[in-house]
Amino acid sequence: MRYNPVSTGLEPAVSYAAPLPEFTRLALAGTFDLAGRECTLQIEPIQRFADYGPDFDVVHLRVLHDGRPLALADLSPDLEPARCYQLWSDLCASIQDAIGDAYALGPSDDPEPNPRLGCWGPRPDFLGQGDSDCHTALILGVAVDTRPAGQRPSSAALAQALAAAVLRALREWEAAALGGPR
Repeated sequence: MRYNPVSTGLEPAVSYAAPLPEFTRLALAGTFDLAGRECTLQIEPIQRFADYGPDFDVVHLRVLHDGRPLALADLSPDLEPARCYQLWSDLCASIQDAIGDAYALGPSDDPEPNPRLGCWGPRPDFLGQGDSDCHTALILGVAVDTRPAGQRPSSAALAQALAAAVLRALREWEAAALGGPR
């Protein structure tokens, strides 16, 4: 079953195997140039969901290019899967660091990661082209267990911290796409 079509300006609409966040309310939105392409970053405000429990803040973010979620393959179809994996790992680490700083999360003995990151997987138009992070859509959900938090940021402050982290990591994506340093 497929949910929430995302209009790409092309027919048919791109759809995903799991419901996408709606992105109707935004804490931050802006456009920027990435490897000669205009992209849009959107970050939703902090939300709470009953199935996560009362102690979890959840934030969704995405980067769009040409009206659809950005994938590394949009920037360069020649990137090796191992390089895409590394670039995604760096993006996730950057987001985790930003969340850790924003919430003042200290070291923990809890075996569960905090924050927890999730993505919506490959963009459907890349299905059948191999299993690679080069095809993963840049749509992320971040869940933060606030119980160990030393502080609780506002949606605006968290969105600014996340935007800075994402844009730093995307400059690495740009360098890789343009054949820059590894």
